[in-house]
Amino acid sequence: MEVEGFRQRRVVTLFGDVVVRRRLYRDKEGKRRFLLDEALGLDKRSPLSPQVRELSALLGSYLPFGKCEQLLRKLIPDGVSHTTIHRQVARVTGPALAREEEEVEEVFEQGKAPEVGKREVPLLLVEGDGVSVALQREKARRAEVKVGIAYEGWEAVGQRHRLKQKTVYMGIMGGEGFWEGFSLRLAKEYDLAKVGQVVVGGDGAPWVKQGAELIGGVYQLDRFHLRRALLRGLGADQGLAQEVYRACVRGDVSLVDRLLLQDQAQASGERAQRIAELRAYILENAGGLVDYRVKLGIAGLRGMGAIEGNVDKLVASRMKKRGMSWTIRGAQRMARLIQMQHEGDIPSWRDTSQPRRPAVVQGPAPSPKPTNDQHDPGAWLNVNLPALQGPHHNRPWALALRRMAHTRSVPGFRPTKP
Repeated sequence: MEVEGFRQRRVVTLFGDVVVRRRLYRDKEGKRRFLLDEALGLDKRSPLSPQVRELSALLGSYLPFGKCEQLLRKLIPDGVSHTTIHRQVARVTGPALAREEEEVEEVFEQGKAPEVGKREVPLLLVEGDGVSVALQREKARRAEVKVGIAYEGWEAVGQRHRLKQKTVYMGIMGGEGFWEGFSLRLAKEYDLAKVGQVVVGGDGAPWVKQGAELIGGVYQLDRFHLRRALLRGLGADQGLAQEVYRACVRGDVSLVDRLLLQDQAQASGERAQRIAELRAYILENAGGLVDYRVKLGIAGLRGMGAIEGNVDKLVASRMKKRGMSWTIRGAQRMARLIQMQHEGDIPSWRDTSQPRRPAVVQGPAPSPKPTNDQHDPGAWLNVNLPALQGPHHNRPWALALRRMAHTRSVPGFRPTKP
C-alpha cells in the first residue's frame, strides 16, 4: 500500500467528540482505505463509534427517537441527534432484512437447502398473532405487524414460569411470507426433521392456521381468544359460557352447536346476532378446539396462550401505545430491530471492544532487546523534579520541596499514623 496523505474525521464516543487524524492508503487495486478506521470499526457514513452506534440502536428498540436523544445527551457529553439515531436503525436493520429476503428466495424459489440447526426436541410450541399500527404518508391508514414466538415449554423461576428457549420473529408481510421467514429462522436453531411434534396456536386468523399447514403442525385455537369470544357472544350468562367452553376443549362440536342454537332461538335483536357470530367463529375453528394436551396425549404441561403478552411487550408498547405512526418501511425496520434486540443480534459492547484487525502484510519480527537481570521493574515510578537541579535549588522553597519529595531519606523522620 501507498500513503496518499492524512485525513481528519470527527468521531462521537462515549467520552465526547474526538478528532482523529489518520493515514489514507491506496492498495494495488487502486482502492482507498483507512486502516485505522477498519481497526476501530468506524463506519465511513456515520460519525458514531461502534459503542455509541450499538447504544443508540439498543435504546431505539425501547424508546422513541426523541426520548433516545434526550437520554443520550445526559450520558454522552455532546449527545446524538434523533435523526442520527433514526439513520443508525436503518443501517443496523437494512442488511438483516436484505439477507433474509435473499435467503427466502434461494430456499423457496431456487430450491436451495436451508441451513439446519442442531437442537432436537420432542415438542415445539409456536404461536402467532398480529397488532395493528397507524401509518403515515401511505395510502393505507393502518398495517398489521405479525408476531410469532416459538418455545420448547416452560421453566420455573421462583413461583412463576417463563418460556423456555423462546425464539421471536416479526414483520409486516403476508401470511405465506411470514411463515417462510419464520421457518427459516427456526431451521437455523432446530433440526426440524427431528422435532417430534409442532403445535401452532392462534386467534383463528387464516394466516395463523396457514402456518400449521406450512410447517406441519397441529393447530389449536388460543384459549384467551376463545374465552373472549364466549364473553362477547353470551354476555352475563356465565353458566352457559362455561358449559360451551368445556365442550369446546373436549372437541364436542355438535354439543356446542346445539347449545348455541337453542340460546339463539330464545334471544332476539342484537343478542341473537352476537350468538350467531360466536357460533360461526367456533365452527370456523372447529379443528383447533381440542386442547393440544388431550389431542397428543401429553400430561404435565401448561396451556398455551403466551402470544398475547408477548405482542403487548414486544410491539404494542414501542410502536402503538404512544400515539406514533409509521411508514411501512419504518415499521418493518423497527419490528426487525426489536427482534434483533430480543435475540441478541445487535452486537454487544464486549464483542466490539476488540478491534477488527485489517489484513496487512506483516514485516519480519524485530530482534528481541537484550534483557538486563539487574533492571528494576519499578524504575518507571521514579519521577524527576527539575526545580531541584535548577539555578534556584538552594532557595528555601526548593529545600522545602526537596524535603517533601524525599521524606523517607530525611534523618530522624518518622511518618505519623493517620
